Amino acid sequence: MRQILRLRYRLPIIIVLHMLFAAIALASSYLVRFDFTLGAAVYQHHFWYTLWLNIVIFTIFSGVFNLFQGIWRYVSVSDLKDIVFASGVSTLVFTATIAVSGHFGGYPRSIYLLDFFFFILYNGGTRFAIRTFRETFAPMSDNACNVLIVGAGTVGNEIVKTLRSSKRREFIPIGFIDKDHSLTGQRIQGLKVFGDMAVMRQVIMRHRVREVFIAIPEATNKLVSEIVDSAKILDWEIKFKITPSTIDIMSGKYRVDQIREVSINDLLSRPNITLDDSNVRNRIAGKSVLVTGAGGSIGSEICHQIAQYRPTRLVLLDAGEENAYRIDRDLKQRYPEIAVNTIVGSMLDSAVIDTMFREFDIDIVYHAAAYKHVHLMEWNPISCMKNNVLGTYALVSAAEKSGVKQFVMVSTDKAVNPRGIMGISKRLAERIVLERYPSATRFNVVRFGNVLGSSGSVIPLFQRQIREGGPVTVTHPDTRRFFMSIPEAVQLVLQASSLNEKNAIFMLEMGEPVRIVDLARNLIELSGFKVGDDIDIVFTGLRPGEKLVEELLTADETLLRTRYDKIRMQKSTRFEPDRIDRFIHDLRSNVEIGNLKGIHDGINDLIPEMLGPDFNEMMQNFLS
Repeated sequence: MRQILRLRYRLPIIIVLHMLFAAIALASSYLVRFDFTLGAAVYQHHFWYTLWLNIVIFTIFSGVFNLFQGIWRYVSVSDLKDIVFASGVSTLVFTATIAVSGHFGGYPRSIYLLDFFFFILYNGGTRFAIRTFRETFAPMSDNACNVLIVGAGTVGNEIVKTLRSSKRREFIPIGFIDKDHSLTGQRIQGLKVFGDMAVMRQVIMRHRVREVFIAIPEATNKLVSEIVDSAKILDWEIKFKITPSTIDIMSGKYRVDQIREVSINDLLSRPNITLDDSNVRNRIAGKSVLVTGAGGSIGSEICHQIAQYRPTRLVLLDAGEENAYRIDRDLKQRYPEIAVNTIVGSMLDSAVIDTMFREFDIDIVYHAAAYKHVHLMEWNPISCMKNNVLGTYALVSAAEKSGVKQFVMVSTDKAVNPRGIMGISKRLAERIVLERYPSATRFNVVRFGNVLGSSGSVIPLFQRQIREGGPVTVTHPDTRRFFMSIPEAVQLVLQASSLNEKNAIFMLEMGEPVRIVDLARNLIELSGFKVGDDIDIVFTGLRPGEKLVEELLTADETLLRTRYDKIRMQKSTRFEPDRIDRFIHDLRSNVEIGNLKGIHDGINDLIPEMLGPDFNEMMQNFLS
C-alpha cells in the first residue's frame, strides 16, 4: 500500500519541487545581484511580478525535457544534460517574454544568466546529493565483500556505478586492474588503478578481495585464463565474474553492466568463430528445415539458432517424447510466427519418415540424432549400429528421394581412426553421407570435438560430483580432448552449411587438445573449492571404446582453407557408393538376426583404419 501511495503522489511532488527550484533560482539571482537584498523598490516590483512567470515557464519546460520522469538516485550525466537544456530554453523564453511585454523596463540582464545557473544548481545538485547520500550510506549487506575490477574502461565504470547505486551494498569496489600502464596510479570515480596483472595477488591480499570482476567484453579465453591464474592464492578463496561478450551486448541479450560467473567455457584456449549472419540468413530464411535429434543438447540449440533466421517451417524429429515436448513448447512460445511441426518417431520408421518429407516439403536437413555415450555403446553395439548407421542411411535415402536441397550431418572427432563402437558408427555414417552419386541434394558433414554441456560431455558429470562433495573421476592423467561450447558447435554447423561445397567434412580450428584433469581442476576451483583439501581427483582408467588422445583427421585426409578464417575443409579421396550399399544390405541382415561376428567383419572390411575393438573385445564388452 505504501508503495502504491508513493507512486500515486510522486508526480505531483516532483512538479511542486521543480516549481520550488524555479522560485528559489530567481530569488537567489536577485540576492546575488543586489548584495543579498531584492534591490530597490522598482526591482522588488519586477521580482514579485515575474516570479510566477518564471515558475510557469521553468516548470513547463522541465516537463518537456522529461525531468519529471527521472529516478533521482540514479542521476547521470545524461540527466544533467537534460537539466541544462531545460534551463537554457526556459531562460530564453523567460527573457523573450519580458522583452516583448514592455512592462519591465530596466530589468537587470544579469538576472537571466544567474537564473539559468541557479536552476541547474538546485535541480541537478539536489539529485546528485541524493545519489551521493544513497551510495555513501546505503545499508551494507551482511555478506558484503570487496571486489577488484579488471578493466578500467567504459564497462568497468558502468559496473562501479551499478554497484554503488544498489539498494543494498553487497559488493564494495576497491579499485581497478588494467594493462594500460598510463592509467596506473590514476583515480576513476574515486577508485585507484593499481596497475596490471603483475600486482593482482598483492592487491587481493592487501585489500582482502573476495571477488574479481572481469570487465572486458572482448576478453579472449586465453586472457580470462591468465587473469584467473594471476589472482589465484593458495589459501584464499576467490570468485570470478565476467561481463557478457560484445556480441551479446550488441544483440541485446545482455546489458553492459550484467555480469555472470566465469565458466569453464571462458578458460578453454580455443578460437572463437564469428557467424556470418548474411550468408546463413540467405540460406535459411523462408525455407522448410528439418532437425533430427531436435530435443537433444545440440539439436535444440540448432533449432533455436535456426529460428532466429526466420524459416517458414521447422520440423522437429526426436525419438524421445519428453525432449520433443520441451523443444516444441519452447520454440512455439519464442517464435509464434514460425510453423513448428514436431514428430515423435525413429529415423528407421519408413512410414513416418516418408510422410514427413512428403507433407512438409523440406529444403534443408540438419542431422544431429545419434547415440553418443561412448562406453554405453560398447555394451550395445547392435542398437548403436541400427540407430546411428542404418538410421542415417534411411534418412539420407529419403532426403535424396524427396529432393532436399541440402543435408548436413553432425559428426565427431571420435570417428577418426575409431577405437570404439560409437566412433565406428559415426565414421560409417560419415561415409554414408559423403559417398553418394550426384543428385539434387548437397551432402556435407561437420566434425567437431567434445561439446561442453552436451549430454555426452564430462562437464555435467564433474558438476554433479562436485555438488556431492567429490571425488571427481578422471580416466587418465594424460587424457586429452578437443573442446567447444554448444553455441560454438552450432555456429560451426550453420556457418559450414552456408558454403557452396559438396561431399566435404568441415572442422573448426580447435587449437591444442585440453587435458581432462586440468578441466576438472579448473571446474573445482571455479566452484570455490580446493583440489585435494576439499575435493579429490581420482583416476579410474580408460573405459572401453576410449582413446587417450582424440584426432581430427585420418592419414588420407588433408585440410583445405575456406573463406571463413577459422573453418577448415577436407574432401576424402574415397568414393565407393556401391560398396556402401552392399555393406548396408549386409548390416541390416546381421542386425536383424543379432550376428555380431558378421557385423564386426563388415566393419573391419570397410574401415580398416579402426583401432578397435577386435571381435573378442566386442563380445566381452557386449556380455559384460
